[in-house]
Amino acid sequence: MADEHKKPKFWINPNSRITFPQFRVVWHQCDKQELIDFCYVEQSRRLTYRTVSACLHILYEDDYSVLYILYSDDLAFENMRLQKWLRVSIRDAIMSRAQLVLPKRLHELEEKHQLWAKAVVVQKLRKRILGQCTPTKLIRLSPAIVIFPQEMMDDVILHEMAHLKYMHHRNSFWNFLSTLLGEDAEGQKFAQDMICSKYHELYDFLMK
Repeated sequence: MADEHKKPKFWINPNSRITFPQFRVVWHQCDKQELIDFCYVEQSRRLTYRTVSACLHILYEDDYSVLYILYSDDLAFENMRLQKWLRVSIRDAIMSRAQLVLPKRLHELEEKHQLWAKAVVVQKLRKRILGQCTPTKLIRLSPAIVIFPQEMMDDVILHEMAHLKYMHHRNSFWNFLSTLLGEDAEGQKFAQDMICSKYHELYDFLMK
């Protein structure tokens, strides 16, 4: 109950810009009658939030690349229950998108580099852990990386693929990863850590 009254770190409302290369949120303001009428339209990929005086619909593209939010102008976005509902709905859509995008991209990189994992699993990992490769050559990827810039998403995947050959972080690993990336891996990691640090709080907020 306490969480419902705790102010969120980020407010989700029509002024929010939630736009990533693989996923985005699009807002549409509608009048009340349009939203009421929409309740009777058959729509399998729809979530609805209602209050006594207002309502909001969420629609998904089939591949979860776009989430449309239809809302009435008198909806109280400062409501903590609504904020939590929106965050969870967006998080779940991102996770569904990741399940489609990340294995496909890993398989494309496998073909390119002729380096094969036994299997790939997309699952929530410990905070700030973006990927893992086990000694059995199972690669685990955090769904959060699907909302990273494309190059950074690929770099996380290639980092774990490099562990298919070297299960450590010694020089031989970094040299091999540099070959996969086509640039100095350690220097690139430092640069990307600096870029990613600006977005970590938003990523953590959406994916918690």
